[in-house]
Amino acid sequence: MKQKTPAKTIIDTDPGVDDAIAILMALASPSIELIGLTTVGGNVPLAYTTRNALALLEYAGRSGIPVARGGSRPVKGRFRYAKEVHSASGITGGKLPNPMTTPIDETAVDFLAGQLQRSPRQISIIALGPLTNLARLLQRHPPALGMVDKLVVMGGAVNSAGNVTEHAEFNFYSDPAAAELVLSSGVPLTLVDLPTCRQVVATREEMAGLRSRSPLGTLAVEMLADWFRRDPARQRFVFYDPLTVAAALDPGVVTTRDVTLKVEASDPELWGKVTIEGDTGPVALSRQVDTARFDILFRELLELE
Repeated sequence: MKQKTPAKTIIDTDPGVDDAIAILMALASPSIELIGLTTVGGNVPLAYTTRNALALLEYAGRSGIPVARGGSRPVKGRFRYAKEVHSASGITGGKLPNPMTTPIDETAVDFLAGQLQRSPRQISIIALGPLTNLARLLQRHPPALGMVDKLVVMGGAVNSAGNVTEHAEFNFYSDPAAAELVLSSGVPLTLVDLPTCRQVVATREEMAGLRSRSPLGTLAVEMLADWFRRDPARQRFVFYDPLTVAAALDPGVVTTRDVTLKVEASDPELWGKVTIEGDTGPVALSRQVDTARFDILFRELLELE
């Protein structure tokens, strides 16, 4: 049987522990040709998210993959960051090098536009942070995002309590104006939202016995162990971004339904709240996770035992 050509993929990201693990999964996957990382503020400031992206690639021996800096501020307002969750620098523990490489001169928006325009319908984008870069891409190069082959987004809390406010998930709360621009653009996308992600968790006890046969998996295990070690009250780790990468790799990991969504970007009390506006539409909203299928994929990619 002829082997499937790896999907050219750009990950838009704000690493972050779970972003970092998701990136390691993508680097380990034979189904992905990672052609770039674009960074955005979110979990921590842009300087740290960019440094972490470079360090992950250098650790993996993949420093030839370009990293393009994106938005340090949201479309409106400012980022609030999540240093209490991810530490001041975003990633601690493990053996990440101090990167010798630097970001490319192109901005994230120009890099995305150039890649999509040169290779229309051939590039997938996995968005793991606030949607600032994609919104600015829509503003500055309106046709470009519509040239994507596949767009998979982690964000929002549809019909569910948020993890920042009663209404909002962190990524959409960080830049609700960007989320609304992207979700209302008509560009087809898969949305892996908060209640879906909450179906895939690992306990402190489960992580304590985890080992890996590969350098990438070993780093993931070390980062998870450090995340638990930093706060004895932490008992569960939710695989937000790893699940999103898994859904991009294997759509059978999640079931979806097509909807039209609206993100509240005007009322500060409801910032980031996502509502269903129609039962058809361009957003394939995730619903149920095949947790066994995710677990097999996650363990195989990172060679966990």
